Amino acid sequence: MPADLTSTRSERVTEVRHLHDRRHRAERGAFVVEGPQAVREALAHGVLELYLTEPAALRYPEFVEEARGSGARISLATDEVLAAMSETRQSQGVIAVSPLVTRPLAAVTAAARAGAGLVVVLDAVSDPGNAGTILRTADAMGADAVIFTEGSVDPHNGKCVRSTAGSIFHVSVTADASVDETIAACRDSGLALVTADAHAHQSLDVADALLRQPVAWIFGSEAHGVREEWRAAVTGAVRIPMAGQAESLNLAAAAAICLYATERARADGQDQGPAGAVSPLGE
Repeated sequence: MPADLTSTRSERVTEVRHLHDRRHRAERGAFVVEGPQAVREALAHGVLELYLTEPAALRYPEFVEEARGSGARISLATDEVLAAMSETRQSQGVIAVSPLVTRPLAAVTAAARAGAGLVVVLDAVSDPGNAGTILRTADAMGADAVIFTEGSVDPHNGKCVRSTAGSIFHVSVTADASVDETIAACRDSGLALVTADAHAHQSLDVADALLRQPVAWIFGSEAHGVREEWRAAVTGAVRIPMAGQAESLNLAAAAAICLYATERARADGQDQGPAGAVSPLGE
């Protein structure tokens, strides 16, 4: 079946390219998803449009079938058209347009209250690669939600979306939340507010009791850390012990360590009895 979208000057190509801009994403209520893994997750969430090259359509017939079943607009396009729509060369012949995934702040904190009780707050984190990687890690560690405060990158930013590797469709997300509203919403949901601080007295190694309760981890930008409003509001601050000579960790790496420590503390807690005794083997 020949491509039906062959001109890079097509109005539809222009419409997709406009979605690489935050203002246009907000106006249309949609964003671009590139690459097979991310598109697969987007299709499960629901897409508006699907664009494939002919080889990609043959390689991923299930994409076409799922999009057709949901009523999405499907187009076969030339390599040149896909390249014109894409921000990168990594689309591998597959691009989708999906509705925005962000939800109201109250909805995502309610999800945490009903779920695992683990939220990640990105406070003025502007780097899309870090933000997307942290969202992906939050998904892997079982977090209920990721909150992007005002001043943070748009979670629908292309590089951020690609860095999530599809996890943006698995976790409740909100954007542009004010610090005061986020603090209030987390407290109302019974979440302890915890930050990582290189100068904190408590080490992450001995913070299990803190991390076993419902927690909102607050991560600030690498340059400035969390804002003063958070420092005044936190329940606890912990430091990541480092045996080497590195002055600090990349933000995404630090977040991964903190979230893994949280999951480990909770898993260990489930293996212990009410008094903290380890359950007998075989039970």
